[in-house]
Amino acid sequence: MSTKIMFDCELCGRPYQMGPHVYEGHQLAHYQLWLCHPCYSMNWDGFAPHYEAALERHLASKGIPKPRRNALGWYPR
Repeated sequence: MSTKIMFDCELCGRPYQMGPHVYEGHQLAHYQLWLCHPCYSMNWDGFAPHYEAALERHLASKGIPKPRRNALGWYPR
C-alpha cells in the first residue's frame, strides 16, 4: 500500500490526490494555478463569481495581470 500524495486546490482549498496512478489535479499554466478536478470541470465556461476574489489574490501574488472577461463577464478558465 502506497502513501497518498495530497495537495490543496489553489482556488477552493479542497484536497486532491496526485500520483501514483491517481491524478485529480489540473494545472492552468497561464495562471500558474493548480485546481482540483471539481474546480477545473465546473468552471469550464469561466470562473464563477464566488471564485473571483481568490483568483484575483492568486494573480496578484504571482504578478499576473487580470485577464479580459469572457461574454458572461467571468474570468476565462
